[in-house]
Amino acid sequence: MTGEETQVRIPQSWLDATYSLMPREVESLDRVVYGVLRNIAIANKYFPTIPIKKGMRYHKIAVAQELDEPIFSDDFMTEDNDEVKKTEYTFWLAAMHKDFRLKMIDIDSSHNNDYYNVKLDVLNIREASKTISDYRERVFWRGYDILDKARTAAHPQGLIDNKVLGIVNATEVGTLNSFAAATDNAGINSAGDGPLSIGDAMSELITDLFYGPYVFIMTPDVYGQLAQNFNSTTHISDIERMWSMTDLHKNNILESMDVTHYLIKAAAAADAGSMLMFQRKTPDGEPTCVLGESYPVSHYPTQMSSLGTKGKVLWMGASMVLRPTAFALETDVDLLA
Repeated sequence: MTGEETQVRIPQSWLDATYSLMPREVESLDRVVYGVLRNIAIANKYFPTIPIKKGMRYHKIAVAQELDEPIFSDDFMTEDNDEVKKTEYTFWLAAMHKDFRLKMIDIDSSHNNDYYNVKLDVLNIREASKTISDYRERVFWRGYDILDKARTAAHPQGLIDNKVLGIVNATEVGTLNSFAAATDNAGINSAGDGPLSIGDAMSELITDLFYGPYVFIMTPDVYGQLAQNFNSTTHISDIERMWSMTDLHKNNILESMDVTHYLIKAAAAADAGSMLMFQRKTPDGEPTCVLGESYPVSHYPTQMSSLGTKGKVLWMGASMVLRPTAFALETDVDLLA
């Protein structure tokens, strides 16, 4: 988006756009920071990012509800006035930062090419950006309650901590559809279970008038299993069969497939797979989810003294599910059975 477009509040044209940084932020943002962010980001591929005014702790979105039925009568003078009812949802933002400090002797040593292969100030900025980008992505998918972290850990934020929702736990707006992967054997351990799982997810989404195309996201465990599911006769893998699935109009059912470990609540306990299938936009072109940011991933270095420096990488935002019925989540795939 251009600088002028960033002033427009949603909805605008629901275009697939990326957040445009302000000049002040661009000047203080190292190129490596932006590169790290884009490499880790998955949610940004599929949902538009909207700017939220800086300093705001929450963002409100009004979602329209359907009107009552029309009057069935040939007397067109009869009136039964109605109005669009709107339900207002409040999405709280998560704020986080990663700080680092460099001593003078370390900085001087890192500038010596015979000692370090990369400057320590750049290295610290890059690693701090990785950490922020990693948890930013986790907040988008899982909300604030990630890695079994207590929601009341950050006391100064008060109620914010128990209201930052993610895409897969948008309970305030509504619950997501659920599906049982490969209902023939309650798992994805056999050839053909990949396409069957897509069909199971579709049966939930079609009921809510979401006909595709869909995005299919899975954890590394699921991807690793699907990659091994080969038909012994045709030698065609599940991944290939999933890409070849078509709808009633012979269009591809899947718009995209992707892999992320952020669907798992616990970072290392990946023994149970998880899959999410969703439609990016409604039939009238509105996104089913948007990503809000009041502070994009930004590097703010501060000079301490001639004896060293300190720096900070920060971010503040949240995901906002507008149509939870456009999502179908499977969380009970046991790949060890």
